[in-house]
Amino acid sequence: MKSANKVLAALLAGMLFFAALSACFAAPVRPPLIGAYYFDGWADTTAANFHMNGLTGKFARREPLSGWYDNSARLVHQQIEWAARARINFFMFDWFNTAHDPAPTDQTINSALHFFQADRHKMGMKYALLYVNNGPFSISPAAWKAQCRDWVTNYFKSAFYQTIQGKPLLAVFSPGDMEKTWGSPAKTAEAWQQLQTIAHKAGLPGVYVAACTLPGPKYGWPDLNRTVQEGYDAFTGYNYPGVAGTVKGSNPYSLLYNGSLDIFNMFAHDGRRPFLPVIMTGWDPRPWHETDFWYRRSPQEFARLVQAGLNWWQQNPGVRVEKNRPVLLVEAWNELGEGSYILPTQKNGFSYLNALRKAVDSWKPKP
Repeated sequence: MKSANKVLAALLAGMLFFAALSACFAAPVRPPLIGAYYFDGWADTTAANFHMNGLTGKFARREPLSGWYDNSARLVHQQIEWAARARINFFMFDWFNTAHDPAPTDQTINSALHFFQADRHKMGMKYALLYVNNGPFSISPAAWKAQCRDWVTNYFKSAFYQTIQGKPLLAVFSPGDMEKTWGSPAKTAEAWQQLQTIAHKAGLPGVYVAACTLPGPKYGWPDLNRTVQEGYDAFTGYNYPGVAGTVKGSNPYSLLYNGSLDIFNMFAHDGRRPFLPVIMTGWDPRPWHETDFWYRRSPQEFARLVQAGLNWWQQNPGVRVEKNRPVLLVEAWNELGEGSYILPTQKNGFSYLNALRKAVDSWKPKP
């Protein structure tokens, strides 16, 4: 018995030694990877551009320092310069299928993406796509394969396309609308498998598909099981404006802060998929009358949520999309009508970009 105990003790000592050795040689944590959603409702300069509704008059100081519009290569390059200097690594462009969109102003809604692709000096910036698939923008099953080939050929194969785990990143705005288009979770899973097959045939390792969703009934999402069955690689979101405790009218940013962390933690507790956190820059859609509530905000509060998101990544290794690098999405660069924006404006100057840069630069992973 004593001999057996000695052997066991030696084995345990050896295991502890190799565990400590492995920790010493573990890959170091890389600097945060920051993406920002980019909504391009600002390329149509005609009076028909309904995205400008409500933004003059009371809210005129939301005007970007580069002007309201981004309808040229020069103006889009200005966004690239500002974002890169603020530690943003990629734009997540809201991508719309406009083939059946009846609004003439929306025919330019992907133009900033195309200007970005053509830009010869991206300052290290990359890009990815958010497939906005609600309403008239949904891609029909009949057109699906052709669209998948277009994504793979004209976007995903670019050296400037952002990857996760070596695969091009594609976010999906509405898994619920995806299921409506295809009719069932099984058919939806088949659609995503078709995309993977096309990507593999083109020499890619696959596509990393993230579903914008919410963690269950508490937040109005009936069933994460269906989303899991549909074959998404990760969960993420676009924004989370309607958190608990919101009242009509003005609300403190602390509600948005606490509600966001609650959502992050619920996804971590679920644990069935990696989770890509979204940091809301604010919510004040009074120009567009989307809700009857909004949040007060400040650059300092936004920066605090950025750092909380980075700390959350370290505390939840089981649901990281990248094991050795924090990844956050910021919502948004320029949702001016919804009051979710950080680009330099007449009212705020560079205060939100400066806050983001300082938050990213000052974050240090705990040993």
